[in-house]
Amino acid sequence: MREFFKPTATKIAVFVIASIVIGALLAPPLFWGGQIVVENGWIADGWLQSIHESMERAKFSRYFNRALTFAAVLLMWPTIRWIRSDQPERGNTNFLLTEKNRRWWIHLLVGFFAATIPLFILCFIYLKTGLYKPHDPGKTVFRIASSAIGTAFAVAFLEEFIFRGILFSLLLRTAKAWVSLLFLTAFFAFVHFLKPPENLEMPEVIWTTGFWLIGQIFGQFANPIFIAAEFALLFAVGWVLGYSRLKTASLWLPIGLHAGWVFGIKMFSPLTRRNFKKGEMMPWLGENLRIGACSMLVVCLTGLLIWWWLKKREARDRDAFSNQNSNQ
Repeated sequence: MREFFKPTATKIAVFVIASIVIGALLAPPLFWGGQIVVENGWIADGWLQSIHESMERAKFSRYFNRALTFAAVLLMWPTIRWIRSDQPERGNTNFLLTEKNRRWWIHLLVGFFAATIPLFILCFIYLKTGLYKPHDPGKTVFRIASSAIGTAFAVAFLEEFIFRGILFSLLLRTAKAWVSLLFLTAFFAFVHFLKPPENLEMPEVIWTTGFWLIGQIFGQFANPIFIAAEFALLFAVGWVLGYSRLKTASLWLPIGLHAGWVFGIKMFSPLTRRNFKKGEMMPWLGENLRIGACSMLVVCLTGLLIWWWLKKREARDRDAFSNQNSNQ
């Protein structure tokens, strides 16, 4: 444990802090530049029109998130080289510490449906009990689904490659598996927590507005209801994804799970609206499926299903191996 917190965790912490600081510095000029583009209508027509409309609606908090993402991507490779500089060379060892998965498509599908089916059951219960009500989004269900499935797998591939791929492999080289899983899960929840409170009133954007927004973001940790409703859910999601990666030595199962959850949220959000006052049902229910203890329980249920399925497959593979040896 001591060796773990000495090199790798400290360097990852430096990476996070540096990303936040650079993101806070870049957000104001990025916001001002976006406003200039919108005001002059430089991309208002043609195939970039959708980007123009998105920029027109975007608030400063969205520019802050984009700046934070850009800073993290910018610092990712130097940080990886920095972390690996203290680690001994291991020849041609697989960098991601994954194994070839001949059942990758089974893992992908099992993960996807193990995530979506319990989530859709929860949505059905919400609608039947009147907690949420149907909403006409002005689009066909097919169009929403096609957009949601593309977004779901794009997000899943990217985030799983970064978190359960690159970062997990770095942690596993310097600490025990369960210590690495705990640290990565907390880090995953923390990174996804970096968003401002809903309905936050923004002041006039100046050079220090990014740092002001950081204060508003971290101020949410003082709210125990928020911790129970959102941070605990993110922690549960990160744990199930990390456990799946650890037990399969592959990214396919966590990619399927991640894509399934994103798909469920992207389908439910435009088609429904809450039927209760804001904050009335906290910490059990929130504005959407990303918030609430009920959603966390569903994620835990999915985790139990994955644990049971992996146990069954492990026992089946062990029996098949024993039978093969006995026949030789």
